Amino acid sequence: MEKLLTQYSFSEIFLILITIALFIKGCVDFFDWCGSRIKKHTNKEIASFEEKNHVEENLKQHEEDIQKIIKNQDKTNEELKCILDNIKTLMESDRDSIKADITKQHHYFCYTKGWIDDYSLDCIEKRYAHYKKMGGNSYIHDLMEELRELKKLPPK
Repeated sequence: MEKLLTQYSFSEIFLILITIALFIKGCVDFFDWCGSRIKKHTNKEIASFEEKNHVEENLKQHEEDIQKIIKNQDKTNEELKCILDNIKTLMESDRDSIKADITKQHHYFCYTKGWIDDYSLDCIEKRYAHYKKMGGNSYIHDLMEELRELKKLPPK
């Protein structure tokens, strides 16, 4: 140590110590910089991984939602089919009811009275229009022709 003090001046030793301190500081800064770069890169990978997981979770949730919608749609379709079947049954029943009523009115006016008033004929015509709209057949058409040919006033 004495040799060191005799060989170098105080200012040179001071400069050597400062150089060593700066070297150590440079090394520490370098390792801090390396650590932050590694940490930054690692955080990006972690964030990317977490984002992928989040996207996959959202995708799974959307798939579950889609499956629920499909099930609800299937249920709705079944209910609509049931409603349409019921409407078809009601229309057939209504058509049969109109057919029976027109037949009854025909027999009454043609065979019993022999004449028909305007109001009754108009009501029967309206029911016949509904009957045709529901797909009624030509049987009632022939009865309507006979009703239209009747006299409109009662015999004196």
